[in-house]
Amino acid sequence: MLSRLPERPAASRDRLFRAVLVALAIGQLVAFWMLCSHQVRKAQMRDVGLAVQRVAIADCLQYIPRATLNSCINRVDPSRESSAVMATGHKPTAAPDATRATMSSGTPVSVSYQ
Repeated sequence: MLSRLPERPAASRDRLFRAVLVALAIGQLVAFWMLCSHQVRKAQMRDVGLAVQRVAIADCLQYIPRATLNSCINRVDPSRESSAVMATGHKPTAAPDATRATMSSGTPVSVSYQ
C-alpha cells in the first residue's frame, strides 16, 4: 500500500503538464487566428481605399474641365506631392510615373469629352 502513494503525485503532475501544454497550444492558435484576421482586414481596407481613389480620379477627369491625370491625382492625395518633394528634393515631372506610384494595378479609365 505504501508503494502506491508516490505514483499519484507523478500522475497528477503529468496531467497538469498536459493541461498546461494544451492550454498553451490553444492560446497560440487563437493568437495566430487573431493576427491573420487583422492582416486580412487591413488588406481589405487597403483595397477599398484604392478603389475609392480610382473612382475619385475618374470622377475628377470626367467632371472637371481641362483636368489632367496628374492634377486629379494631386487633388485625391495632396500629401503625395509634398512627400515626393521632400524625399527627392524636386517635383515629380512625369505623369505616368506618378500614376504608377498611386495606382499599382492597371485599371483603364475612359475619358470622353461631350
